[in-house]
Amino acid sequence: MTNKPLSKEFYSFITFFSTVLVITSVIQGVAFLRIGSKIVTLNAFAPWIWLIIILLIIANAAMLRYLVHHGYRTAAVACVASCIPMFFQYAGLLNADLRGIYQAHFHVLAYALFGTTLLWGLSLAFSKTGEKKWLRLSGILTVLFTVVLAAVYYSYFHTQSVATKLLLDQANRWISMAAVISVVPLLIHFRVEGKRVADNSVAKTGPALLKLAALGGVFVLGFNFSVEATGRAQPYKPSELELRRAKRFEAYHFTDGSGDTLRYRMLEPLDYDSTQKYPLVVCLHHGGSHGSDNIQQLSADPAPFLMEMGNRKKYPSFIFMPQSPEGMGFSGAYGSPSVDSLVFGTIRQLQATLPIDSKRIYVMGISGGGYGSWHLISAHPELFAAAIPICGGGDPRYAPKLIDVPVWAFHGARDNLAPVAHSRDMVNAMRKAGGKPKYTEYEFAGHGIWDKVRDEGIMEWMFAQHRD
Repeated sequence: MTNKPLSKEFYSFITFFSTVLVITSVIQGVAFLRIGSKIVTLNAFAPWIWLIIILLIIANAAMLRYLVHHGYRTAAVACVASCIPMFFQYAGLLNADLRGIYQAHFHVLAYALFGTTLLWGLSLAFSKTGEKKWLRLSGILTVLFTVVLAAVYYSYFHTQSVATKLLLDQANRWISMAAVISVVPLLIHFRVEGKRVADNSVAKTGPALLKLAALGGVFVLGFNFSVEATGRAQPYKPSELELRRAKRFEAYHFTDGSGDTLRYRMLEPLDYDSTQKYPLVVCLHHGGSHGSDNIQQLSADPAPFLMEMGNRKKYPSFIFMPQSPEGMGFSGAYGSPSVDSLVFGTIRQLQATLPIDSKRIYVMGISGGGYGSWHLISAHPELFAAAIPICGGGDPRYAPKLIDVPVWAFHGARDNLAPVAHSRDMVNAMRKAGGKPKYTEYEFAGHGIWDKVRDEGIMEWMFAQHRD
């Protein structure tokens, strides 16, 4: 420990950057509260995360200097430990390769985050720093919020109730937002200590420029991020084109025995003849079309492609387009609520009421629909004659069940939303198990590969498949 006090400029610096982090936490918390995990799909998300990483490095470096200066070694170690999983999480959100590792081991990372944050809170409350009342209070609040968030996380992944999962998801958003309160005592502590230091330091240009850059970054990037998140949170208003398209066929809904409902649209074959049997195409939308309006999924690829007159004439079929409600999905990936049972229930009902060729039921989808496509054939491989999962992934453990299901998977090698490893792993697992899936990977493409996929002859291939 050194007797020489830290300068007033240092306290001003650490207080400033801690305050800026609080502001960024509030901005991100509001966005997360309004649109949930969709924030990762915003165009402004990557620049925003880079800004947060830089601010975290600066603020935590200053915090570490403060702790080491005062001989708070336990808290210093805990500070470093808490940063490691946090930075890996942010890196996983920015880098596709790391995201694949992150998503494959998200439980491990989550508990590492909870564990190290808990360690940080305990160190503030019960080590030597606990002698400072504001540091102790910050530690106590950190512990309380971490324990509650960990309990919510654990409950979310150990309940089978969809309603409970949705409730816990909302609770997680609110609690994450409120957790920023634990930083406030730190700000008070640094401000109080800073006032006790004599102002005998010489102002330096470097710290002043960092403050100015941080303020500008938060203003510009925070504004862009907030505006885009706000726009995404607005109630969906269908365009005139979408309304005209929706009028072409009836809106339906399926309700299971427990009262859960799936909204969907069904397009009949051209020149429909009830005495003939037709294939059924299950069309799964991407993550941007969730809702309860029963319209958005009609504009989400590949639905418009399937509805093109040329395809309808050449490949007459029933086209089943379900819409997943907000907060749910088609695959149940990462423990999220899934409408898969409702999709299967609807298919069984359609088979009982329409002349559907049970040997020619196909599924295709993009992004969230791609994950859903893998999931549906994994759950009931005996049902499907073929699948076209685009920018998706599944559980390789189910690959042995899929060896007799014709699959043509697509992915962009530079996909920053859905790691290309997810398709590669499924395809390789199927081949290892004895299956013969087709796989097309675009070396220089990202997530938006549909314009390439639609020109690959997928309709001809898909409609040539049938179950024995």
